[in-house]
Formats: sequence, structure tokens, C-alpha cells
Amino acid sequence: MTPKPINYFHDHLIECYGQRVQKLCLDGGFTCPNRDGSKSFGGCLFCDSDGSGAGKILAARPVGEQVARQKALCQRRYGAKLFIAYFQAFTNTYAPVERLRFLYDQALASDDVIGLSVGTRADCLDEQVCDLLASYMSRSRRVWVEIGVQTVNQATLDRMNRAEGVEDFRRAAQLVKQRNLELVVHVIVGLPGDGIDDFLATVDFVNTLNADGIKIHNLYVDSRAPLAALWRKGDVPILSFGDYVSAVAQGVARLSSRCLVHRLSGQAPKPYHLAPEWALDKNRVIRAVEAELLARGAFHGSLYSPPASAGG
Repeated sequence: MTPKPINYFHDHLIECYGQRVQKLCLDGGFTCPNRDGSKSFGGCLFCDSDGSGAGKILAARPVGEQVARQKALCQRRYGAKLFIAYFQAFTNTYAPVERLRFLYDQALASDDVIGLSVGTRADCLDEQVCDLLASYMSRSRRVWVEIGVQTVNQATLDRMNRAEGVEDFRRAAQLVKQRNLELVVHVIVGLPGDGIDDFLATVDFVNTLNADGIKIHNLYVDSRAPLAALWRKGDVPILSFGDYVSAVAQGVARLSSRCLVHRLSGQAPKPYHLAPEWALDKNRVIRAVEAELLARGAFHGSLYSPPASAGG
């Protein structure tokens, strides 16, 4: 049997549940430690004023109401019957544990919500939070923890006002995996100061963590993000479509085949998207990466080399 060019998360869900599983993007009213002054102000330079969320359509409403409204929408639009509660905007473990429990309980109140996915920062995960997240796991419910490493180039992270380090991420990833939570890593290709070698080194780092999933994003410019001002001055180079496709194909070939691909590109909401224009056509990116892998005689994991630290 010919290996699939890419092992996608959405295909995995269909294989597991026999039907489409739809994410419900939720806003729990969080902020970030590099926005409120705990570590820095202004947030990461690439992050928009909504905290890279899905927009503020339902923000400020109770989480239970957000879930009900989005479920109804997804049922009408996609015919979906199973859902994952996805806390997406800002840092979704940045609160006392009791507050987190209150919000997560609301999101998981019905049996058709078969999973919880929480986007957060490495420096906002500790043993108490991971224990809480693990408490939601059962035979019928899964929990994913999504953490942005973005790049292993610490100098680039510092320029982006990330206000945390690669070792913070390694520590947090270990906490997640120790509790059998599913680890999803976010990386960005083309950050200012990064080259393709930095992205490939980041993929190699992800492999050492035994990650369950990855979200690969191109650097894009959102008009609401601090990066926009630098881009307008010409200080933020943007990868061409061809260079991005080539880089991602190389990265996917090096990525462990058990690390499912959740995303291959990113974009801002269209009214705020400044660059690159090609990122607005997600399907074109997917087709091009798959075609590039085929042209190279490669596929997901074909160039994977088990890291010594991961024991193979």
C-alpha cells in the first residue's frame, strides 16, 4: 500500500469516530502573561488583538451558551453530530485552577462533546493544571493541549516578544506527556530572522517530544498585530508561495508519521489579512505541499530519523 502523503488529524478523527468531528472555537475571557505585564506587554508581535482567536462573535457570553450556539451552527452547516470544545483565544490555562474547572465543565456538559482542546503557553502549564486536564480524560473523551513553540531559535523568539524560552516548552511538553494528554505543537515558518534550517530544526525538536500533532503556520501579517507596523516599513520579509511549500514538504518528510498534521497554513480573517496573499487559499497550499512531496518521492515521515532522546 502506498503511504499517504500526509497523515491528517481530520482523517484520524473520521477513522476513530466514523464521522466528521467539528471543533467549537470558544473564548474563555483569558489574557496572556506577556500582555498583562506579568512578563511583558503587547503580546507576541505576530499575535492579533483577539489573541489569535476565531473572532469575538460570541466573546463575553457564557461558555455554555457559546457551545450551544456553535453546535447549532455546525449542525446546520456541516451536519456534525460530534464536537471538540476548543479554547482558542489567548492563553487558556492562565487562571486559577477553580476558574479553569468552571469553564471546562461548562464546555463539556453534553455527551456529544467528545473532546477538550486547550491552546496555551508553556509557562502557563504546571502540575496542577495538567492534573485538572487529565481528570477530563475517559474512554469516551480525549484531551489535547496545544502549545506554541513557534521556533527553536531563541533569538527569534526574543525579537517576537515571546517572553518565554525553548526550555520552558520542553518542560511543559514533558508534563503533558507524563499525564497521557495529547500534545499538539504550533510552529511558524518564516519568522523574521529564521531560515529554513531553523524550521527543520524545530521539526526535529518536535520529534524529540513525542508530539501527537502539529500545526504548521506560515508567517502572516494581521493588521491588528504589532507586526503590521514593521511589515509596512519593509522590515518583515514574507516567504514566497514556492519557498513556503518547499520548506513545509521538507519538514513533513522529517516529521514522525505518528505526529498528525492539524494544519498546513494560517491566515488572518480576510478583512485584516495583509500578507501573504497566497495564504488566503488554504486548499491551494495543501495541494501544493502534497504535490511537492510526490515530486520529491517523499511522504510524511519518509525522512524521519528517530531522536536518541526519544528512544526511537
